[in-house]
Amino acid sequence: MYENLTPYEKALATFGDRAALIAGLEISDKLSPENAFQEIKRMYKELKTLRKTERQDWDTADLSDV
Repeated sequence: MYENLTPYEKALATFGDRAALIAGLEISDKLSPENAFQEIKRMYKELKTLRKTERQDWDTADLSDV
């Protein structure tokens, strides 16, 4: 199922799974709301960086095709 995904798409799927897990930990009082927010924020920043890198690769590939 995941073999044809780009690295960003794989990271996005992992982000969703981990965010759901963190939300569950926060709802069950195993993790404070602030810690849950900070962890999801950290993961989002990583995802955003990967997206920018992949987007630059797309732009570079587009220019080399011309």
